[in-house]
Amino acid sequence: MNRFLRATIAALLLAATTAGTTATAVAPTLQEAVAAAMTGQSRALGSSLADAGAGVEVNVQRQADGWAFGSTVIKAPRREGAYPEAALFLARLDDGGAWQVALDGGTPFADLAAAAPEQVVSKGEKQTFSSNARHAVQQVDTGLALPYAVGASWRLIGGPHGWSGQPRPWSSLDLDSRATNRDVLAAQSGRAYWMCSNGGHIRVIHDNGWTTEYYHLLDEIRPNGERVAMGAYLGRTSTRIPCGGSAGSNHVHFALKSGSSWTPVQDKVIGGWRWFEGGQAYDGGGCRGNDCRYVGGWFHNYGPENGRQFANDADHPVADLGSAESPITVSGVSGNAPATLEIYADVHHGWRGDLRLDLIAPDGRVYLLRSPAPSDNGTIIHETYVRDASASPANGVWKLRATDVDSNHSGYIDAWRMTF
Repeated sequence: MNRFLRATIAALLLAATTAGTTATAVAPTLQEAVAAAMTGQSRALGSSLADAGAGVEVNVQRQADGWAFGSTVIKAPRREGAYPEAALFLARLDDGGAWQVALDGGTPFADLAAAAPEQVVSKGEKQTFSSNARHAVQQVDTGLALPYAVGASWRLIGGPHGWSGQPRPWSSLDLDSRATNRDVLAAQSGRAYWMCSNGGHIRVIHDNGWTTEYYHLLDEIRPNGERVAMGAYLGRTSTRIPCGGSAGSNHVHFALKSGSSWTPVQDKVIGGWRWFEGGQAYDGGGCRGNDCRYVGGWFHNYGPENGRQFANDADHPVADLGSAESPITVSGVSGNAPATLEIYADVHHGWRGDLRLDLIAPDGRVYLLRSPAPSDNGTIIHETYVRDASASPANGVWKLRATDVDSNHSGYIDAWRMTF
């Protein structure tokens, strides 16, 4: 082989090697793709936190078959008025080797979650994400309790303010028991997730469209999408700042989101109080009728009062020409059920027109939800019904009954819930 040919081949091999190396370097890793999505969303919302230099966390919590799920956090400097920005992410590796990333809080995330394998996103999570996206509206009565025991009173040490202090929207409250019981509890049922790798920050996504955040937690649980009931233990108040920020005394930084956006607590009913802003961040308070209290006052937690949810996510098989009942035990709701009781049913069946759905009240009354429809060959029921159940007591065991009235198909009750 002559010298020219050897040199030409060497040059070609070098070029090919360089090209391959360049292609590999250009394709972002999962961590890079998620960090880029998070910082891009932050800047699009007008935040400069990504430029503060505290860093970005990407916490992969589950991964399988080219999919990944976890949390990502833009950490905050350790100074007053600074708070981290966090999101759940779902990522899919496309045919070109690039990661496609969606952040929680909207329809794109819920749609991507629906396509994810169950090793990465469970059936129950898919339902919660879908329901949360569908119900992301600005109801005045949030259906939320305050983040401590119903019947207890905690002190408001920071009135409505932004997640990071002064900037609007003023979505947050600072609350402290000033007592030995510092337990922070879920404001409503939902699915809980840890956000910061060092703990101390929990997000609960609720089926009714709201999302609640809890920061400065000590001795916290470390949930990974598990369903929690209203009043479930999340942690204790403290001054911890695991992802940055500051805290001068023990408290929980409690905040409200709708979709991916912080939502003002102004005029929202939480814990039985209608909250109002003051002339500046951290002022203001809440009113219950003519009883108005301000920062420094004690706020009795009356619970969600309206909009309280109860759910059963367990599967119950419906045999061909058979029936199944899925129970929910309701407690802590005074009097009778409302005249506008909302029932959401998630039922799968080979021919859904074969099914009759009934709601059975604790007193035995039966409320028809869905009649058989022989020509309806769909396979999934995702429907919400509103029934006047005011003749039945609220507390007790309620049941969703699915009855197969025709042959050749079977199915199961996937999940259901009631909103009082």
